[in-house]
Amino acid sequence: MRRQLAFPAVLAVVGVLLATACTSSRTAAAPKPTPSAAAPLVYVAVGASESVGVGATDSHRNAWTQIFFRTALPRSAVFVNMAVPGSTLAEALAAQVPEAVALSPGVVTVWLNVNDLLHAVTPSSYEADLTKLVTALRRGGATKVLVANTPPLDDLPAYRACLPGATATATQGVACPVPGPLAGAVPGPAVLNAAVDAYNAATARVTAATGAVLVDLHAAGLAARANGTEASLVSSDGFHPSDAGYALV
Repeated sequence: MRRQLAFPAVLAVVGVLLATACTSSRTAAAPKPTPSAAAPLVYVAVGASESVGVGATDSHRNAWTQIFFRTALPRSAVFVNMAVPGSTLAEALAAQVPEAVALSPGVVTVWLNVNDLLHAVTPSSYEADLTKLVTALRRGGATKVLVANTPPLDDLPAYRACLPGATATATQGVACPVPGPLAGAVPGPAVLNAAVDAYNAATARVTAATGAVLVDLHAAGLAARANGTEASLVSSDGFHPSDAGYALV
């Protein structure tokens, strides 16, 4: 009989596998050069390492938040990046959200899910915290909030490198980051995918209930897998997005 790990235990093991050392970062971009008579639109990013741009060749230019700021918003807009690598939803709710709300932003992006998975946060707790976070950022409907769901994780080289029979081709040369015996406890793709699906179902419910906009990174990742470009979206660390991955986001 095949033994199935409990949800928290499974995700704790995945956390050991995928967690990477990151330093805190908070940046504010200057307004774009063209002045505006009206108060400028304030864009705030709330998130973790993905919103900082870890994995990009130049995080100040190629992070998806920077691309969004440059290409999707008015030239007079102001960008403040509250994201801190390693943040969970609960941590961002306590540390990032109050400062974000104080700026009276017109647009906020939220990408917070993988670190919660790594810390074995249950889907119900994740949904409760996400509801609080999005509700606060919406400011009664005054702010447009875009919320990313969890992309597919089962083909990440850092994860695949620890599965039985891993090959250099399948892992893009990334070595298993889990030491010794723990590598044998890494859950299979089916268990990992079930956890991701539970988080994404929670994200869909929260965005529908709060009037936020769902950004379906999971569907985008599966589409890239189908057309053969998924590997190009992952940086050399086998975990974070590459420049191409950030451009897709």
